[in-house]
Amino acid sequence: MRRRAVALVFISFVVAACSPLASPAPEATGPVIAIASEFPLSDAGEKGAERAVAAAVAGHPTLRGYRLAYLSLDDNLAGRFDQDRALQNASSAIADHRVLGIVGPWNSSIASLLLPIAGHDDLVMISPSATADCLTARPKACLQGATAPAVATNFFRIAARNTVAARTAADFAVDKLGIGRFAVLRDRTGYGRDLSNAFKSEVAGAGAQVVFSGSFSDTDPSYAPLLRQAQAAGAEALFVGGLSDLGACRVRGAMSGIFPDDAYFISGDGILDPTCITDAGQKADEHLIATVSAREPQSVPAGLKGLVRGKIYDAYNSAAYDCAQILIAAIDHAIQVNNGKIPTREQVLRAVAATTDFNGITGTYTFDANGDAVRPAVSFYYVRDGAWTFWQNAPVSTAR
Repeated sequence: MRRRAVALVFISFVVAACSPLASPAPEATGPVIAIASEFPLSDAGEKGAERAVAAAVAGHPTLRGYRLAYLSLDDNLAGRFDQDRALQNASSAIADHRVLGIVGPWNSSIASLLLPIAGHDDLVMISPSATADCLTARPKACLQGATAPAVATNFFRIAARNTVAARTAADFAVDKLGIGRFAVLRDRTGYGRDLSNAFKSEVAGAGAQVVFSGSFSDTDPSYAPLLRQAQAAGAEALFVGGLSDLGACRVRGAMSGIFPDDAYFISGDGILDPTCITDAGQKADEHLIATVSAREPQSVPAGLKGLVRGKIYDAYNSAAYDCAQILIAAIDHAIQVNNGKIPTREQVLRAVAATTDFNGITGTYTFDANGDAVRPAVSFYYVRDGAWTFWQNAPVSTAR
């Protein structure tokens, strides 16, 4: 498997998926400990996250006398995400006793598979981008596998849960954009249902109204009747819980001639891709808003300055950097607690769970008992000049 040579800029060594750790630089001394990342390295977004983790490791070549290594695991096979490869990668990391934690998984569906596997060996996983509510649900999470436990005690994330992001979008739309009447539409997915329900409940509490609710089908391209009903009900803007792959942004394109040009279309990060821009057509503009469970940093460390900022590919890169820094800090603390000896994975897991007011580049993070950040990251992107572009960070607030 071909690796990106650019990663060598950040660390003394990088290794390919399913391969042993390479030899450290000659000047480094001491036993080796490692962190891993597990991403599908298919496009600039995930590759940027890999570079971000590498940059974090580069800032800590040693920890308490131990050499810190980085293992990059690629869940792609022949240029496409491969579930079997992801499972093999997780097993490879578990089998390497030097790996004390993983930054990842990248998305929620693979997280539900990998968390039980890693959890059996107390291998902690910190995700910058897996947002499904059910991953941290209590008393039962959406974990897959015959031996999966009821909950994942080894999973943590700084990204906002989908419903938290939707509630944040509702507050933003009412308080910042001044919208008072909404139509809320959803696709057939659980993701769309959860987002739309959370948005509706928050709008009511914010003093605005949902004047129309409905659903749309990805197999029926005629959205105009639905939109005319929404407009006739008095809706000023749309919130859509859905995915671009299932037609969410075709709804945006169909708003032309029915809603005013300055009517907002707000959704989650399920539309943050080029497909949405194509489907929205002429309505791909600054009133097409994606709510993203990440935050753009005010300042960027030197190791991240080469990455694209403010575009779609950057949405979760800085979050990956912070996840790596949280993990490194936890390992450092666990070494101290273990009287300078290499800590067990369980000790590192406990140290991550105890993270309190960690000051990262994207925010200050404390984890609750479920593994969610108490003050998770949320930001808003819009379309400018034909590309998704960072607009602004949401105000920092406690997740509900």
